[in-house]
Amino acid sequence: MTGPGVRVHVSDLAVARLAARRARSVPGVTALVGDVAQTLLGLAANRLPRDPVPDELRTEGVVAAVHGGEADVRVTLGARHGVPCAELAARVQREVAEELATVAGLAARVRVTIADIDVPY
Repeated sequence: MTGPGVRVHVSDLAVARLAARRARSVPGVTALVGDVAQTLLGLAANRLPRDPVPDELRTEGVVAAVHGGEADVRVTLGARHGVPCAELAARVQREVAEELATVAGLAARVRVTIADIDVPY
């Protein structure tokens, strides 16, 4: 519910979780791929005593920053061999932007990098 004096802020982490969940659901995406910094932070987090984060809430491979009513999102992913990369990237962009608009009420600029292709041996 909104009204006078009511302000809603959606955090960077919440946006990253929404984007990661949606990106993982796109057919042809095999995994989200974290960069070196995310990998090191993930390794450090695994050593800390706390409840593990469920797979559906993990954000490795997604970085998000919210500025007012807009979000900048970077998604780095692995693709299934045989899936056209340009089409996959465009679909991930579209679906993540739609998810953030619908769920969080944010306009989103989504950049997609395909960092790996799952080639069967």
